Amino acid sequence: MGDLCIIGKILGPYGLKGQVCVKPITDFVERFKKLKRVYIGDNPVEVEEYYVVSSFLRHENVILKFKNVNDRTTAESFSGKFIYIPEEELVSLPDGFYYVHDLIGLKVYDVNGNKIGMITDVWLLPANDVYVVESKGKEVLIPAISDVVKKVDLEKKMVIIELMEGLID
Repeated sequence: MGDLCIIGKILGPYGLKGQVCVKPITDFVERFKKLKRVYIGDNPVEVEEYYVVSSFLRHENVILKFKNVNDRTTAESFSGKFIYIPEEELVSLPDGFYYVHDLIGLKVYDVNGNKIGMITDVWLLPANDVYVVESKGKEVLIPAISDVVKKVDLEKKMVIIELMEGLID
């Protein structure tokens, strides 16, 4: 098994028969309908494997039932834990779209080959995403728009940007 990726957070029990209510942390909520197996834990290193017996969407959340979890008390013990799946089970994205975990750690260069820094975080904002870049001991915010981001190369672990005036001072 490769790296694990988070897809949801368990909010608490749902009903009396061992179901849990999950807040999806994914743009692909429909994936929950096809889940057979998940990993649950506080972090991606310390997890336990569980088999999904059933799932359904309820408002903006997902209700899951795991094999051998048959009462509210047991379901309560999952509260606050995260649900992970293996990276190889992630939905394939169209060209030009990237998972946040793929962007973190990429080196950022301007179109002239000057190193700007490294992506340390990605803010998912309504207008556009923003790459948080650590550059010479300070944070630089790079809007993830086509006027600025010219190329993302996951194989070379780099991003090429066109510096706009005032973007980096």
